Amino acid sequence: MLAAPAMTRPHALGLAAAVLIAGGVAAWHFSRSEPASPVYAEWRPLTPALSPHRESASAAIGGLLYVFGGHYNARVQTSSVVQVLDPRTGLWTRRSPEPVPTTHWNAAVDGGTVWLAGGFVGDHPGPATADVWRYDVAADRWSRGPSLPQPRGGGVLFLENRHLHYAGGFLPDRMTNSPDHWQLSLDGNSHWTVKAPMPEARGQLSGAMLNGVFYAIGGQFGHDQGPTDLTLVHRYDPTTDQWAEAAPLPHPVSHAESSTFVMDGRVIVVGGRNHQEPRTSDRRLLSSVLLYDPGRDLWIALDRLPRGLTGPAAALIGSDLIVSAGGEGPREMPIADTWALPFRDAWRPLPPLPLALGEVSAGVIGRHLYVVGSGAANTLRYDLSSGEWAAGSTAQRLYAGDHHAAEVLGGRLYLIGGVQAEGRTQIYDPTTDRWRLGAPMPFAAASSASAAIGGLIYVAGGIVDDSTTAQAAVYDPIRDSWRSIATMPAGRNHAASGTDGHRLFVFGGRTGRNSVSNGFDDVQIYDPATDRWSTSADSAAHPAPLPQARGGMGKAVYIAGSFYILGGETGNGPGANPERVYARVDIYDVQQNRWRRGRDMPVPRHGVFPVEVGGRIFLAGGGAAAGRSATSTFDYYTPPPPGTTVESSVTATATRKPATHHPATDSTR
Repeated sequence: MLAAPAMTRPHALGLAAAVLIAGGVAAWHFSRSEPASPVYAEWRPLTPALSPHRESASAAIGGLLYVFGGHYNARVQTSSVVQVLDPRTGLWTRRSPEPVPTTHWNAAVDGGTVWLAGGFVGDHPGPATADVWRYDVAADRWSRGPSLPQPRGGGVLFLENRHLHYAGGFLPDRMTNSPDHWQLSLDGNSHWTVKAPMPEARGQLSGAMLNGVFYAIGGQFGHDQGPTDLTLVHRYDPTTDQWAEAAPLPHPVSHAESSTFVMDGRVIVVGGRNHQEPRTSDRRLLSSVLLYDPGRDLWIALDRLPRGLTGPAAALIGSDLIVSAGGEGPREMPIADTWALPFRDAWRPLPPLPLALGEVSAGVIGRHLYVVGSGAANTLRYDLSSGEWAAGSTAQRLYAGDHHAAEVLGGRLYLIGGVQAEGRTQIYDPTTDRWRLGAPMPFAAASSASAAIGGLIYVAGGIVDDSTTAQAAVYDPIRDSWRSIATMPAGRNHAASGTDGHRLFVFGGRTGRNSVSNGFDDVQIYDPATDRWSTSADSAAHPAPLPQARGGMGKAVYIAGSFYILGGETGNGPGANPERVYARVDIYDVQQNRWRRGRDMPVPRHGVFPVEVGGRIFLAGGGAAAGRSATSTFDYYTPPPPGTTVESSVTATATRKPATHHPATDSTR
C-alpha cells in the first residue's frame, strides 16, 4: 500500500482542506498554492465602426466583416450604410449602401453573394417587407431577388444545399408571431415554396446551419408591446422536412441574429437580450458567449463580452472573435465600439473552484462537470450551461483521497484506485447523488492510466506498495467484473492516458517509488483487439516520443485526431518553472505521428485532469508546485487549427513564480 502523505502546514492566507479517510480517523492537509496574476487571452479594442449600429445584418467574407445597416441612434432611426472591417489592419471602409434602410433581418452567404430577406424598413416603427436583396461582394452591387410570399420582419434566413429558407418572424402588425417557413431554389426557381412550419411561432430568432441540419435558436413572442424572450431551440432536417426540439438555451436569448455563427462544428451565440417578463420594461442585455455542441446536445457558457450588448455583429475571422457595436444601457443605445478576442489556441479563465483541489479526477455527465481531488472528500459540480458551481457539494466519496483514474460510462463516473482507495472501484450516479463500490481491481493501485473503449474500462500501471507496476486489466461495468490483460512493456505511474476510440495510449509517466522524478518520454499503446502493446521504445519513429519527458500530466485529451498533453511536474528536468511544474501543451497528431506545441497554460500545473467539452479543454484545479499542492484555478483552452505551431516565445508564463506556498516533502506525490 502507499505510504500516508506527509503533513504540511496550511497556507497562512488560504484554505486548509481536510481529506476524510473512510473507516479511520486520520486526516491531512494540503498546501494551497495560488499563482499570482496569470496571463490569459484578453479582449482588445479595435477601431470603432464608422457608424454606430444595432440590429444590423453581418457576414464574414474573405477575412472581412461586413455590416449592413442597423439602427444608429437613440431615436431608433435606421441607416443604409454598409461598412466593412479588415481586422488585419483595423480599418473600416464603406461599400455601396443598401437600396432601402432595413433592420430585423440576417444575412445568408452563398459564395460571393450575400442574401437578405424581409425585415422592417426605415425608422422605427417601420413596416414589414417582402423584399429580397442580393449583394454581389466582388462587384459591390445590389439587385433584387424573388420576393417573399408575404411581408415578414424578424424572421431567420438560412442557406441549405443551394436553397434559401425563411422561417418565423412577425406579421405586418409587428406583433403576431409567424410559424411560416418558405424555401427558394437558387438554381433557376423564381418562386418560394411552402415547407413545414416552425413548431413554435416566433421572431427575432438566431439560426445556424450545421451538419446538414438547421438550428432555430431562441427568439421572442411579440415585438412592439411586451415581448417575451425565449430559450426555445428547434432543429430542422431538410431531408425529411421535419422539426424537432433540441436542448434549450441556458437563458432566454433574442436579438442575436447577427452574432450567431458556426465554428469548428459548433454554434456560437454572442450577446443578445433576455427580456422574460412581458409586463416590465426591464431588458437585460447579455454579455454571454454561448457554445452549442450538437454531439452532446449541450449549451456551454464559454465567456463574457466586455459589456452586455443587444443586436451586435459578431464573427470568427482567422483565430479571433470579432464583436462590433450593438446596443448598450437601459435605452439600448447603439454604439460603434469594436473588440477582438483570441478564440483559437487561447486560454480563458472560468469561475474558480469553491475550494482548492490537487491531484484531480473529473468527468462530464449531461450538462455537469464533476470534480474530485486531494482538497476534500466532496464531489464538486459545475454547471457547464449556466457557468456556475453548485452552491452545495454533492455526495462524498466512500474512499476519499486522490490519484484516481476516472472514466464516464453510461451516465456514471467511475473512479479506479487512488491514494487511500488503492484498487477500489468507486461509482457515482448523479441521478441519485450516491457513491457505491464495484468489484475491486486485480491489483491494488493508485496513479494508474485508463481509458473507456467499447463500453469497457482499461487500466494499466500505477503504484502498488510504493513501487510501480506494469500490470493491466479491463473492467466490465455491466458484469461488474475485472480480468487481467497483457502487461505494459514498461510499468508507469502518473502518466497521461487516453484513447482514440480504439486503443489505450499512455504518454510518459514515472517509474520506481512514488516520488517526484524526471519521468519518461516514451509512448505506449495497447490494442484491445490483439491484446498487444507497442511502444516508442521499440522504434523511435513510431509512435513518436513525447517532446519533453515528465510525469503528473493527468488525462490525455483526444480532439479531432490529436491528443493534448497538458502540464506535468519534474524532479529537475529542463523547461519547468522554479516550482518544477510545466506550463507546456504538447499536441500529438496520431495519423501523422507528429508532435507540435500548443499555447502554454497561463497557470502551470500538475496533477490535473483535463476534459473535452464542445471541442474545448476544461481544466479544474491541480497543483502549482511539484508535490502536494492545490489551486482553485479553473480555465479552458480552445485548440489551434490543425497543423499550426506556436512559437517558443509563448512559454513566458512557464517562468512565472506562483504565490507563496508550503509544499510537502517529495514522498508520495
